Amino acid sequence: MTIEPVRSKRRPVLIAISIAVVVAVVASVVVIALTNFAGQQRRESLALIKDERLTALVEARGKIQPAVNAYLAAYKKARNAPASREEAEKNSVKERDEFQQAVNSARTTLNDVQTGYGAGEEADGIGVAVAQLGDSYQAYLDSMEGLVESYPLFEGLFREDAGCSGLFVGSKAANLRERQTLLTQAAVPCREAVNQLKQSKNVSYVEFARTLDNEIAQLESHAETTAKSEENYNEFVRLKDEYVKKVDDATARNAPEAEYLKIADELKALNTRIKNNRSEFDFAAKRYLNGVKDMPTLVEDVFSKNVSAQIKHHDTVIPLRVQVLKDAVDAELTE
Repeated sequence: MTIEPVRSKRRPVLIAISIAVVVAVVASVVVIALTNFAGQQRRESLALIKDERLTALVEARGKIQPAVNAYLAAYKKARNAPASREEAEKNSVKERDEFQQAVNSARTTLNDVQTGYGAGEEADGIGVAVAQLGDSYQAYLDSMEGLVESYPLFEGLFREDAGCSGLFVGSKAANLRERQTLLTQAAVPCREAVNQLKQSKNVSYVEFARTLDNEIAQLESHAETTAKSEENYNEFVRLKDEYVKKVDDATARNAPEAEYLKIADELKALNTRIKNNRSEFDFAAKRYLNGVKDMPTLVEDVFSKNVSAQIKHHDTVIPLRVQVLKDAVDAELTE
C-alpha cells in the first residue's frame, strides 16, 4: 500500500506572506528612489534659481533705468525741437522700443524664477520669498512702464495750447470776473488731461494728478471769491456816493438828530461789510497767487522728489527680497 504524502496547509500561507514581503520591500525601495529623485530635482531647481536665475533677474532690472532715462531724454529733446506730441513720439520710438524690450526681458526672468521654483508649495519659506519678490519686482516694472507711457501726457500738460496751459489767465483778463470766467473755461481741458493722468500705472503721476485737480478747484474757488469781492467793492463805491448825497441833503434841510443817527448806523454797517469784504478778498487773492506761483514747483517735484523717492524705495526693497530668497534656498540646500 502506497502512502500519499500529506501537504502542509501552512506552505501556501508562507508563500503568500513571502511574496507580500518582497512586494512591500520592492515598493518601499521604489518609493525611496522616487523620493530621492524628486528631492534631487528640487535641489537642482533651487540651485539653478540661486546661481543663475536670480543673477539674470538682477541683471535684467539693471537695464531698466538706463532705458527709461534714454527714452525720456529722447522724447524731451524731440519735443523741444520744437515738435508736436505725435512727432516727438515718432522721433523717440527707437528708445521707446528698447525700453519695452528691457521690460519684457525682465518679466521673462521673473517668470523663470517663479516657474523654476514650482507650483503648489507656496506655503513654505521659499514659496513666500518667491511670492514677495515677485510682487515687488512686478510693481517696479509696472511703475516704470507707467512712467514711460504717461510721460508725453505729463510733459505736455502746461505746453502752449495744450492741457492746462490756459490756467494762467491773469494777464489776459480785463477784470477779476473775466479772469474767473477764462479760468473756468480753461479748467475743462485741463481736468480732462488730469483725469487721463490719474489712470497711469505710476503712482507719482497719479498723486500729482490728484493734487493738481485739487489745486485747480482751489484756483476756481479763489477766483470766484476775488471776482465777487471786486463787484462788491464797486457796489460799495456807489453806496458811498449815495450816502454823501444823503448827508448833504440832511444838512441842507437841517434834519433832526435822529436822521443823522440813522445814517450813521447805516454807514457803520456798511463799513463792517466793506471790512469783511476786504478780508475775504485779501485771503482769496493771496491763496490764488500762491497757487499760481507754486504750480511750477508742483510739476518739478514729480521727478525731483516723488519719482526719485519711488525708485529709491524699489532699489531698497527688491535687493532685500532677492537676499531673503537666497537665504531661504541656502537654508534648504544645507539641510
